[in-house]
Amino acid sequence: MDGQNFQNEQNGQVTENTSTGTNYYQDNTNQYTGSVYTEPVVENNSDSTPGLAIASLVMGILSIVLSCCCGSGIIFGIPGLIMSIVAGKQNKSGVGTAGLVCSIIGTVFSCIVLIYYFAIGGLSMLAGM
Repeated sequence: MDGQNFQNEQNGQVTENTSTGTNYYQDNTNQYTGSVYTEPVVENNSDSTPGLAIASLVMGILSIVLSCCCGSGIIFGIPGLIMSIVAGKQNKSGVGTAGLVCSIIGTVFSCIVLIYYFAIGGLSMLAGM
């Protein structure tokens, strides 16, 4: 190679040019670090929200909304409570906790409205006698 001597080092190659007396260092460490084959990304569904937790949240929201309609929110509140408790035992998630809270609030509001309607109805019957 026309007056050039090559020496190998640990991480690279030193090229020594004998005509000028200068050394050139060439780093080849990054040349073989990458992999040609990349593994496919597999989605892990263990972090996904279970359907039962979403259903309990929907039932809890419906129980809150319908609690002012003659206390009919209790129809959705109690099944929402059951679903959120079962979903909480299967997988702890924020959606299941939100469903539990909404179901409790809707059931309590519905009970308050039912008690109010029975009290008003009872008073009106007493006043009508």
